[in-house]
Amino acid sequence: MKRMRRNKPGTIPLSLTSLMDVFTNLVFFLLLSQGVANVDEPPKEIKLPDSYVDVKGRASVNILVSNELISVQGEPTATTADVLNAQSDLIPAVRDKLLLIKRASTGVLDKDGNDPNQEVTILAHSQIPFKVMKKLMMTCTTAGYTKISLAVRENSGVTAPPKRN
Repeated sequence: MKRMRRNKPGTIPLSLTSLMDVFTNLVFFLLLSQGVANVDEPPKEIKLPDSYVDVKGRASVNILVSNELISVQGEPTATTADVLNAQSDLIPAVRDKLLLIKRASTGVLDKDGNDPNQEVTILAHSQIPFKVMKKLMMTCTTAGYTKISLAVRENSGVTAPPKRN
């Protein structure tokens, strides 16, 4: 009996340092993962086109396109007039901002080094020329955002398209 008591120490002190490190890492992870948010309501200067909405929006990188500016995650990045008049099919300022956001986000990479969960939602005014939208979508694709959604305003008067078999 004496030998059993001798080999069994009394109490083990609790080290809070490891616990604090775990909670600190958890807080930083949650803060970084909340950097990409979804916009529920577009700004007043953007009038979205009416359409039948089949799927609700998901959290993604948001690009707002008004008659004057193109903003990525709320930061003005380029002017719509400059993009319309540019000869290039890419918008360098938007591409650079998207790549910066992609590097800052955390995610699982596939075999090619791309994040399969990266997607972008474009909230564009209904009067934006297709040429600007095409350049914007091409820029998103070259930055690695292959899942592109276009935001529309849900209209109860628009009927659903027929189901395909």
